[in-house]
Amino acid sequence: MSGQAITINSLTSVNDGGHIIYLFEDSARYIDNAVSYIATAIEHGHHILLIEQPDTYQAISNMLEGMISPDQLHYLHYADNIDYYGCRGDFDFRHILAHFEEITASFRQEEVSIRTWANVMTWGDHDESKIRGNLMTYERHTSCVVRDFGMVSICAYNAVAISASLQTNLMREHEYVMTDQEFFKSPLYRYPTPEDVIFPSLSVQRQLLNEQKQLLIEKEAIELANQAKNEFIAMMNHEIRTPLNGVLAMAELMAATGLDSQQEDYITTIKKSGSSLLRIVNDILDYSKLESGFGQLLKEAFSVREAIAETLNLLMPSILSKNLQVYTIIDPEVPEILIGDDGRFRQVLLNLLGNAVKFTEEGSVSVLVKVLRADSAATRLQITVKDTGIGIPPEKRSQLFLPFYRVDNGITRKTEGTGLGLAICKRIVELMNGEIALGSGDAAVQGTVVLFTAEFAAYPEALHYY
Repeated sequence: MSGQAITINSLTSVNDGGHIIYLFEDSARYIDNAVSYIATAIEHGHHILLIEQPDTYQAISNMLEGMISPDQLHYLHYADNIDYYGCRGDFDFRHILAHFEEITASFRQEEVSIRTWANVMTWGDHDESKIRGNLMTYERHTSCVVRDFGMVSICAYNAVAISASLQTNLMREHEYVMTDQEFFKSPLYRYPTPEDVIFPSLSVQRQLLNEQKQLLIEKEAIELANQAKNEFIAMMNHEIRTPLNGVLAMAELMAATGLDSQQEDYITTIKKSGSSLLRIVNDILDYSKLESGFGQLLKEAFSVREAIAETLNLLMPSILSKNLQVYTIIDPEVPEILIGDDGRFRQVLLNLLGNAVKFTEEGSVSVLVKVLRADSAATRLQITVKDTGIGIPPEKRSQLFLPFYRVDNGITRKTEGTGLGLAICKRIVELMNGEIALGSGDAAVQGTVVLFTAEFAAYPEALHYY
């Protein structure tokens, strides 16, 4: 992040502790600022306590994964802001302080530097005056604690959701104010002597706006580079796949002519190698499309039961050759017909079940489907794939869904593949508004458990099945 710091990052050089008010309006810019602040703080050795809503935290966390190394992620600590601030609209600073001390106890003993970023909620059924009173009490009491710890603490408020009078009161409580694009000393801050109160420095604002402009230029350059990369990959995939299909077609035709046994072996090798290369090319193209945002989901009527049964039929030769048992358990509440992308759903199933069969020499493979939530608009399913195979080493579980990662990623590996299958599954599941992860499974039984969630629209004529 060095050289890419946006407005908020310069704050650490002019403020040695205390709350900073952030009145934001643009959610995307808010996330960009949070990511920049957190990444820069971690880069300088600070621990970060992020107090946010789960979905926003996930968005911030996803962006950070590409900006900081995995071993730095333990510097980021998360708290759900609803739990953190306690009751709805009732800010009890003693509760907040106790929660803060509980979360930071493990690393405060190491005398590390702490920074916080908090989205302060103003929810609840209370009137404006009660919320304002609670917030003022919270800010004053916790400000002392923050200064005692020598922290820089960003307190973010949605400017669209709070009144102008509340914003004015908050600016009186904070020496520094931040917006989506800049920060400055608050002209309303009432605690210093009048001569210490200054209006925003034009030179500081100019410097910060230049930093913001540079960041936008660099961001645009990265986006253009990614676009060029994706276009190049798409073109090269086409250029490779066309002649490769021709080679495979010619190999098929040659196999039908009169060949001796040695020539048949040569043709078999050509076909096998060509098919393997074609799978690699297809995986790279598919992953590139999904990463670049071109992987759109279809909306069509399909049956989850049919998708599972037909996917298992494709794998039946391998299943029978290994004499594996197959168990399918589908919740009766799963609708007969849903609206979604049948092809992409089957792609995820085929990858997970294919891996389960590939890495299981004896025992069983199971598919379990249950309804997590269903209403007249949508149905959210959880699909679990279990096997009794070789399992996954604990030290490799966290990297399993990374692109091009393989558990047996060595010269002597025994299985084929690009290492993109699970990464593609992850992107598809995210497009289906779901998540994919390894399950804990049964410690007494060897094997692997992978589960994913997916959301599908309800089929109007199938609503009576709910």
